[in-house]
This record gives sequence, C-alpha cells and structure tokens, in this order.
Amino acid sequence: MADFGSIWGLMKDVTAVVNKGLKYKSTRKNLKASVENLSPMVEKIEQDMKRNGLPTEQVEKLKEKLAENKKALATYKIGGHNFLYAPEYESKLSQGLTATEGVISQDIQLVMLQYLVDIISILTARGGSSLASTQISALNTCIAGTQTFKDFSYKFTVGLNGDSMKKLKFKLLRGDEKVINLYGLPGSGKTTLATKLCLDDLVKGKFKSNIIFETLGSKAKSDEAMKMLKDQLSKCGEDPVLLVLDDVWPRSEDIVEIKTNLTSPHSRILVTSRAQIRTVKTRFLMDKLSDEDAEKLLRYLVQASDVDFDEPENREILLEIVKGCEGLPLALEFVGEKLNGMDIEVFQKVQSEWSRRGPILDPDTKLLERLQDILNLLVDEDTKDCFMDLGLFPEDHKIPVIALIDMWIELNQRTTIDAMISVKKLVAMNLAARVIVRRLVGTQVDNYYNNHFLIQHNFCRELAIRMSQQKPLENRRRLIIDLYGNQNDAPQWWPEQQQSLAAAILSISTDQKVTPSWCNIQAPHAVVLVLNLNTVEYTLPEFIKEMGNLKVLLVTNYGYNKTDLRNLELLGSLLSLKRIRLEKVSIPSLCDLKNVHKLSLYMCDVKEAFEDSSVDFSRAMPKLEDLSIEYCKDLVKLLNGFCLMATMKNLTISSCHKFIGLPEEIGKLENLETLRITYCAAFEEMSDSIINLKNLSLLDISFCVSLKKLPDNIVELQNLKRLYMTGCWMRELPDSVIDLNKLESVICDEYAFPLWEVMKSCFPRLKLKKVDGMHVNLDWLL
Repeated sequence: MADFGSIWGLMKDVTAVVNKGLKYKSTRKNLKASVENLSPMVEKIEQDMKRNGLPTEQVEKLKEKLAENKKALATYKIGGHNFLYAPEYESKLSQGLTATEGVISQDIQLVMLQYLVDIISILTARGGSSLASTQISALNTCIAGTQTFKDFSYKFTVGLNGDSMKKLKFKLLRGDEKVINLYGLPGSGKTTLATKLCLDDLVKGKFKSNIIFETLGSKAKSDEAMKMLKDQLSKCGEDPVLLVLDDVWPRSEDIVEIKTNLTSPHSRILVTSRAQIRTVKTRFLMDKLSDEDAEKLLRYLVQASDVDFDEPENREILLEIVKGCEGLPLALEFVGEKLNGMDIEVFQKVQSEWSRRGPILDPDTKLLERLQDILNLLVDEDTKDCFMDLGLFPEDHKIPVIALIDMWIELNQRTTIDAMISVKKLVAMNLAARVIVRRLVGTQVDNYYNNHFLIQHNFCRELAIRMSQQKPLENRRRLIIDLYGNQNDAPQWWPEQQQSLAAAILSISTDQKVTPSWCNIQAPHAVVLVLNLNTVEYTLPEFIKEMGNLKVLLVTNYGYNKTDLRNLELLGSLLSLKRIRLEKVSIPSLCDLKNVHKLSLYMCDVKEAFEDSSVDFSRAMPKLEDLSIEYCKDLVKLLNGFCLMATMKNLTISSCHKFIGLPEEIGKLENLETLRITYCAAFEEMSDSIINLKNLSLLDISFCVSLKKLPDNIVELQNLKRLYMTGCWMRELPDSVIDLNKLESVICDEYAFPLWEVMKSCFPRLKLKKVDGMHVNLDWLL
C-alpha cells in the first residue's frame, strides 16, 4: 500500500498548485451565492429577534462578516490585464468563503439557532401543540420546505371550498366578530379546514406573520402555558392577529377570554370544537361531505383495487360503504386505506357488516364501533395490538418510534427490524402518520430511529383506548390512567378494594394539579411503565419498587419547563429493568442501574449527572450497552470515568451544542461498535485515543461544524466500515485513510467528496455518496 500512499501524496500536491488559479471562478461564484443567500436570511432573523425583544449583537457581527465579503467581491476581480493574480485573488476570496461557511455553520448554529431552539422548545412543548408564526417565519427563511402549519399538500382533499370555507373566510377578512367557532363531528375535517384557511393567500395577506396555531386537545392548558400565549400575543402589538385554537373541549372553552389580549380591532380568534362554544356568538357547523365528494374521496383511496366501480353492482356496494361513513373524511380515509387494493369480496364483507348497524347518531360511540368493525375485519391481530399501544401516549403529541421499539422488543421478543416493520404497517394502514423530525445520513440502513416519530388523530387514540378497555379492569393487558386537574381521589371506575392487576403495560398521565394519594397500584406483572407528565417536579411513586418484572420505563414531560425528577433511587431495586427513556426532565444524579442495557436521554438537563466526578459509572451501570444523549443543551463534556464502562457498544451524542469533546480515555471503550457525534457545533477535536476502538464499525460526525480534521492514525480503526462526515467543512484527509481496508460506505459533502473520489479505486467495495453540506440541515429543530 506504500505506493498508493506516495501517489496519493503527490496527487494532493499537484492538485493544490494547479487548481489554485483555476478555482478562482468557482470560488468567486460560491462566495457570491453564499453572500446573496445569507443576507436576506440574517436580515429576517434580526427583525424577528427585535420583535421578540432579544439582543441582536451577534446578528450584527454576522452582518459585518457579510459586508466584508461583499467588499472583497468588489475588490478582487480578474480581467484581461491582471489574470496572473488569479491564484492570489482566489486565496483572498477563499478566505471569505471559508468565513461565510462559518457563518452558515458554527455562528448560525451556536448563536441564531440557539435562539430558535429555545423559542421552539418553549412554544411546542416537544413538537405537539403549537408554533408561533413569528418564529416560524425565521425558520422558514433558513429551512427549505418547512411548513408553518401541518402540511396537507400531500393529501387528496375534497369539499374544502364549500359554504363553511366561504363564510369563515368572509368573517375573518371582513366581519366584525372577534371570535368565531367552527364546530362539528370528530373527523369531519375542522383542523384541515382551519389549516387551509391559515395558508390562504388573502388570509396571510391580512394577518401576515401574526398567525398563531395552538392545538389544545382534551386537556385544559396550564396557567403557565396561557401566560406564555398571552405574552406572545402582546408582542404582536397593534397589528392584526389570527389566533387559531384547535380542538377545544368543554373544560377549556373559557380560553376564548384570551381575546382581551388582542389589541387590534381587526384581530380574530378561530376556535374549532366538537360541540358548540355557547359563549361565542358566531358559530359555524362544519359541513359534512356531499355524497358526490364522499364517493370521489373513497374512489381515490381505493384506486389500487382491481375493481371496476363504474359497473352498477360494484358501484352500489361502494355507495353503501360511502353512506355508512356519514360524510366524515376521517371515516372515509380510515376505511379507504384498509380497502385499498382489495377484491370485491372484501368490499361486500364490509357492506354486509355495516348493514346491520343504523346511522351514526352518537359520534362518540357509533363511529368508534364502525371503525373498530373495520379493524376486526381487515387488520391482523398483531397490528391491532400495536395500534392499541399508541393509546398509551397523550393526544396531539408525537410518539417516539424508538419508545415503541423498546416496548415491543421486551414485550414480544422482537428485533428492531421486526418492530419497525410493525410501525410501517401502522402507517400504511393509516392508523398513524409517520413524522421524521430529522433524517441523519445513512440511518435507514443503520436501523437508527431515535428521531422518528408517529402522530395520530385524537379520535383514533380514543379508538385505541376503547379497544384496550374491552376486558374487565383486572384482566386488561393495558391500564391507561389519565389524571388532570384537581383530582386527588381515585377515578370512579377504580375498584374500591385494592387488588393485584394483570396489566403488562401501565400508562399514567398527570399534571401539576394532581396529588394522587390514592395511587398505590399493585401491578406485579407490568413489563412497561409509561409516565406522561406535565409538571415542574415529579416524585416517582413508591409502588414502582414492587414492580419486579418491569423492563421498560418511559418518562416524558410534555410541559413547557423541564420536570425535576425525584426519587430516582427507587429504580435501583428493579433488577429486571433493561431500558429507560427520559425526555425533558432534569436528572440530579445517576443512581445504580445494575441491569440497564439502554439509556436514552432526550432534551434533558444532564450536566449535574454526567459531570459529577464522584460517580463510578462502571459500578452504577455495569451492563450498559447503548447510551443516547440528544438535545441536552447543558452537556459540555464526559468525564474520563465514563470510559470505564467496558460493556458500551453504542454511543450517541447529538444536537448538544455546548459539547466540546470526548474524554481523553475514550479508547478504553474497547467494545464500542457505533459512535455518533452529530450536530454538536462546539465539538472541535477528536481525541487521538479513538484509534484504540478496535471494534468500531460506524463513525458518524455529521454537521460537527467546528471539527476540521480526523485523527492522523485513523488507519488503526481496522474494523471501520461506515464513515459519515457531511457538514464538517474538512479540506483534507489524513494520508492513512487509504489503508482502511474494510471501509464500505462514506457519506460526505461536496468539499470532502473530491478527496474521497480520487481514492475510490483503492476501495473496491466503497460506496461514496455526496450530500449538500452548504445547505445546513435544520429540520431537526422541529
């Protein structure tokens, strides 16, 4: 391989000399494009920061850099008289281009995006409820393709241009009423219609960037959340505001009093609800689909079926099914997705089953019954079981796919691949919609799903819960307890005498107003515990220590501030506990987790836990194989003692913007197979001891914008098969990479691509992929 090394070194030297002058034109073009693209973006972000009362010193520094580069473009021009200066001018402009890349990468991520992350983490409470469009407008400037509201452009819709739309639009644009109520049956398309209104050109023309979409759901919002919403409205000043309060339930209907915070007489509040809001004067009933539109929608949904529905007999069957859906888009979509591609006999089966039932008179029972009929007829038992698990999580929030995978691995002895197949079946059958918050390069083949999420219509969640409650309480596989408000006594359905429950899965949802002193649950068979929190502090209940079979613990805070999680030491007594996922909580310290194999920390405060030098990590977690620390913005470093965990196989640190580097002794993790350090803007240098990771097969350093080089002796990683390095702004590679004999896959940006391309002949199995690194991938923020 020595000859290859010599050739590689010579080629680098020749290329550097020859290309210096030839690159002038492309360097100038790239610098000009970067300046032109960045300037309006920075201007827009500055405006939004001023609107929100945030300091703009850092933005002004970015503007100064852009101004310097504009001056350089005007100064260093090549013509017929000075073409010999091309290499020198190329160097000058290249410096400007490098600085501009820094603006795109490190400065934007460390300064501007920190502002955006903070705003989004406050307003979205982990992505489920709302995004204020004043902040979204800044994001839209940076992120190609990001939508302010739910993107329904991919859906085939009908009936949204009828009387409801016309009347609502007129009231928003020309009417005098400040509050308008759009009500109707669940699944009738209220949210879709409200979304389409917000995206209408005339509506956007009137309210501009002051359009706020807030989904309330069945739970009353906290006082803190309402205060933040009022503060957001106050920042809009005298300009007209459109506030959409989506899916308001009776216990939350007094929220419309927020209208007193709208100073402009042209501001409007649009409230969608299942029942009429009596305190609102102007109310519109959501139109159900006409027979014509309903048939058109169902035909579209079942178009893959090899059935000619223009034939009278077949069309009659189709129309009977359309009739049974009562003009509700949700019912039509639910049924159509299941019948897509089916033979006529299956349509006949559905028609026969529905003919036994009358019309939908009570939307909370009849429609659920019919949808359950469809599941029983057309969906296998395994998929129905997975569907019911979606009811364990709160409505209007994203469900982490990795949480489902962890559950199903321990409950059903599945593999990750098997579990993901079940997820995709749920999506294919329209039982859930898949949302990928961020797609990291190469993750599909690597089975990395930490940033995959599902969303589900709240009525589908009700169906999942209904199906879970078919058996008596003591025999249910899933026990779902929702406690909100001043509820200190046991629910009415709770048995008077305490009894041992057979549930394998226990889900408890609670907020800061609940102090369940009654809650002494006996669930000795529980394998999974899901805690859905909305509180500033939470003490793990004592009954947990009696759950001897518990293998999976999922704790998620859906509030606006992180939950101070207490009583963690209880977990030390759970010898069966293997998987823990904590989201948006503060972890004061690490307790003994003797048999935990996987620990996932998402949007948590972890500094105190991981920078406490008194913690013996190898003793506290002697069997830990998989550790993920993501979106934990207070993490700065890991201690050397962390490297004594010899069982560690997979380590992920992602989107931790203050994280500066791996421990010097990282090479002691001798069994480490996968190392991901991604989207860590302050990560500058990789410890040389990484070369001691002899079992490392995957290294991902994507979008670590401050990392400028790989270790010189990277050749020591003789088992390295996959290297992902998009967005690292590297201009050279160590010579030793040419001897990475097992390297099979490299994914990089346009700057590193030529460096790898000249070596490709030395790697007969290498698959080289180029990803656009100039466009910083920001979709992970949402």
